Amino acid sequence: MSNFISIPTGTMSLLTQIEREACQASFFEFVQSFWDVVIKEKPVYNWHIPFLCNELQKLSVCIVARQAKLYDIIINIPPGTTKSTIVSIMFPAWLWTQDRTLRIISNSYSMDLSIEHATKSRDILTSDRFRRLFPEVVIRKDKGAKSSYENTDTGARYTTSTGGTITGKHAHLIINDDPLNPAQAASDADRKAANEHTKTLASRKVDKENTPIVTMMQRLHEDDPTGYMLKKKSEGIFHICLPAELSDAVKPATAAKNYVDGLLDPSRLNRKVLAEARTDLGSKGYANQFDQSPTADGGNIIKNAWFGYVDAYTFGAMRKHEPIVFFGDTAYTENSEDNDPSGFLATCKIGNDLYITAGKKVYEEFPELIKSLPIWVKASGYGPSSSVRIEPKASGKSVVQTMKRDTNLNVVETPTPKDDKKTRLSAAAPKVEAGRVYLVRGPWNEEFVDEVCGFPNKVHDEYVDLLVYAVNYHLDSVAKSADKLSNLFGR
Repeated sequence: MSNFISIPTGTMSLLTQIEREACQASFFEFVQSFWDVVIKEKPVYNWHIPFLCNELQKLSVCIVARQAKLYDIIINIPPGTTKSTIVSIMFPAWLWTQDRTLRIISNSYSMDLSIEHATKSRDILTSDRFRRLFPEVVIRKDKGAKSSYENTDTGARYTTSTGGTITGKHAHLIINDDPLNPAQAASDADRKAANEHTKTLASRKVDKENTPIVTMMQRLHEDDPTGYMLKKKSEGIFHICLPAELSDAVKPATAAKNYVDGLLDPSRLNRKVLAEARTDLGSKGYANQFDQSPTADGGNIIKNAWFGYVDAYTFGAMRKHEPIVFFGDTAYTENSEDNDPSGFLATCKIGNDLYITAGKKVYEEFPELIKSLPIWVKASGYGPSSSVRIEPKASGKSVVQTMKRDTNLNVVETPTPKDDKKTRLSAAAPKVEAGRVYLVRGPWNEEFVDEVCGFPNKVHDEYVDLLVYAVNYHLDSVAKSADKLSNLFGR
């Protein structure tokens, strides 16, 4: 039930009364009426704008009635599609035409951007048009700062930014608008900060059953705030995903029928504009911001089409006496919720090519890992000429020491890396692109390719490290041997 005052028709003109009631009845009508207050360019109301307005209006019914919320909303949509104007600027102002007592918290990755959104929303509230249509909504002069303001009926708009504080404030609606920017997405620390802040925002509710959170962003990483929330509570979320070009990523699926010639917005995001964006951002940046995918089409640094495949029978027929060499990236924990697994690869060099014959990931504590690893390597082709090469981090050194003491396996440490993972994978990429890395078909293939091709935008990267170690060990030796021969016999 709305708490706005119905102004007697005698106190305003009939046309004003009609416009007022139209704006109150429809959020999209309100957006059209107040567009030019904050945006001077001619409006282009592509289908997604009324679509988003209608979904937000559905959500508002429960907010105003103080009833249990329908769900939280996540909106993944390309830049330049008016999402912030609709959700962070227009929606809070319109909500006060429904209920002036509502309190709203809005967040973004920077305080400057949060304040900009709140200021533009206040520009609407203090505009001549708004005061003419809704004279009962009055900003308090003593609480009218840029970063937060209140009206005379206890309604309020508070702003914060990722990593900032919002102590003592609680809201009927929380808007999380771009909690992470593209530059921050590559940083584990920045992603963690954005996810932790998202968790903190969820504690700032007046009523946990009633207060919804609306999150808007592009898909920048598998473990960005969108990925974090979908993993934690996907059942309580209405996910709107509208990539620039029609794909299976469109959510809800029924929205696909609104695309024109395969485009979300053929006016503002036509094929020429998208081609320029792809050139400017590169395939990975374009995938994140326009395709709403953490992984570029075919892969980021490594493309899935670069891997060759052979079946186990063919590999067995090709292999003569070449040893199986194992690589391991070990971890301490069995907690699959918050930590990394231990990963292992079985590899073999035949001719000048690398064959990855098996892969495995496990969440096991140290004692269980020490028991299971020898069993797995022996089942995966370990022989007298084999070695098990373990990365010397986390529990790696302890694994090497214990297995040397308690088993007859040839266990050694891999060299400690000097460069970061992205640099190392980029250096290994030409050998994969040249078609010199083959996967023996097995149930582990899909997880391996997804992780390696999705790097650096995947939650886990054990297979990335192991692939690099295998390429360096098996294939770099080809180049090193050639150099030695050249130096010995002359070029």
